[in-house]
Amino acid sequence: MLFPNADVMVHPGLLLLLGLILGTLSGFFGVGGGFLITGGLLVFGVPPVFAVGTGLTLIMGSSIINTLKHRRLGNVDFRLGALMVSGTIPGIFLAERLNTALEAAGVAGPVIRYMYVLFLAALGLFIVYDYLRARARRRRSWIPEEDLSTARLTEKVRSLRIPPHRIGIPGVGSIPTYVSLPVSGIDRISAFVPIGIGFGIGFIAGLLGAGGGFILMPVLIYVLGIPTTVAIGTDLFQIVITGSVGTFLYSLSNHVDPVMVVIMLVSASAGTQLGATATRFVEPARIRILYGLTVLSGSVAVGLEQVSSATGNESLSTAASITLLGVAGLMGLVILGFLVAAKLGRKEETSDTPATTAQERAEGD
Repeated sequence: MLFPNADVMVHPGLLLLLGLILGTLSGFFGVGGGFLITGGLLVFGVPPVFAVGTGLTLIMGSSIINTLKHRRLGNVDFRLGALMVSGTIPGIFLAERLNTALEAAGVAGPVIRYMYVLFLAALGLFIVYDYLRARARRRRSWIPEEDLSTARLTEKVRSLRIPPHRIGIPGVGSIPTYVSLPVSGIDRISAFVPIGIGFGIGFIAGLLGAGGGFILMPVLIYVLGIPTTVAIGTDLFQIVITGSVGTFLYSLSNHVDPVMVVIMLVSASAGTQLGATATRFVEPARIRILYGLTVLSGSVAVGLEQVSSATGNESLSTAASITLLGVAGLMGLVILGFLVAAKLGRKEETSDTPATTAQERAEGD
């Protein structure tokens, strides 16, 4: 099917599949899915800047649905999200300027792909390392499920004292720049820490079209020490803002293909409900390791596509498509399996309870 705005031919069935996988993984991992959607569109041959703009638009839509779902589950820290957003928006504007300059220089494609490979590989390898380390420690002695290799870093970040410590506001008076985030389990932290994190995430989001979530979720867990489920919901809330601003900016420069967005959003909306519900039944450590393996596959896929573009080897491009969609699809099936197993387990518990009660009554008689 020809998509005239992006001037590219893509099979709509692939877009529907990509949207379904995106929605499921987005709801389960708490990321916008930009590492998958933009990487997938690049693999399908969509021009880099259109892949970024179209990816941000889809991320915005799916993240709104996911945020509402996680809000009902009590997994969203709106205060933390609002602080990060205040830094995110300037970062997006700066990145959009840089992306436009890269496109004018004719190097946008290689730069975006190389940065994807770098960020995804680094994140994936670290998450896998942290999981294996924690697993080894559990074998030797009991440790909390949320035990992380970055516990000392978290303590240092939370204890940062960044001036000014108070800000005077006309009509209000002097207010401290330290906040309490009870939903995230943080008693006191400088407001400039989440604002600075938001700026960095916004810059990456605008540059790569990834919504920033694929980096923000690990940052919330490993740097700020936020519980995994709360990091998922808060990340999605922040991505709604990031995706909205990014969509607006890229729409102004006509770098969004709305037909692609509509096709993928139809299937993504169904996947979001599945993924978000599954977080209630899966251990946080398992969520993290599955996420690490997923981003590693994204790094390999985009790397193969870049080599294919440089060498003209079409077989590598095919391998990239298979790797990206194959691993992401497998993760979707694993998430579905967790959900089905949990539902069946609850049904068995429900059916066993009346039988046990009846037996106890008979013994009592």
